Amino acid sequence: MTATDVKAEIASGDTVPEVWMARASLFELLSLGLLKPERIVAEALCSGEFSRAASETMAALGCGGDAAGVSDGLAAYEGKDADATYHEVLREHTRLFVGAREPLVTPFAGVRAAQERGQRGLLFVGPESMAVERFMRRCGVAKNLAAGQSNDPVDHVGTMCEFLMFLCLVAARAVEPADGAVVEPDDLDAFMADHFAPYAAWCSGRLRELSDVPFYRAMAAMLDAGIAVSR
Repeated sequence: MTATDVKAEIASGDTVPEVWMARASLFELLSLGLLKPERIVAEALCSGEFSRAASETMAALGCGGDAAGVSDGLAAYEGKDADATYHEVLREHTRLFVGAREPLVTPFAGVRAAQERGQRGLLFVGPESMAVERFMRRCGVAKNLAAGQSNDPVDHVGTMCEFLMFLCLVAARAVEPADGAVVEPDDLDAFMADHFAPYAAWCSGRLRELSDVPFYRAMAAMLDAGIAVSR
């Protein structure tokens, strides 16, 4: 199936496995970009692999000009030193999502929701964070601390992108939920509307406002794409 065919499927409302796989790829790239960056991300940026994957995925999903913009931004890293790029991206991630006292952009959807209500956000025990955790557990997804995964709250934007990738893979029948898990056909739409999209729209705006680092400006455009292609 060509990119034109995939766009036609999106327009018709008939979601085929190829579309679900393209959506899964987009959320995978977002998770890699919005969790604490690993050196492998810098290596993929400098080799051009990340740029090509992002451009092809967004083009396949019918994102048009946004795909070109993301590709142009990420192309700035091609041929650069991977170690220098890794430290540049990690430094910006720390500035934005960690901060000296508090993050400029909280990565936790529940904290942001509390802030909107004029409250102090609480990690793990906030109502939004607990709702996200219940949703994921019902679908058979939980942190595996024994495997070395961090114990960060699961409403972290990067973790939510990982979960959305999982839901896309289930819809594509590329993976099977764990025994006892319950994944409903409309779970992706429900999770997007109730937990991800409001935060992601705010986060992308903040990234554009606060960062001139091409990588995070590309993440902002890809967040917007993630919202748009799931409507």
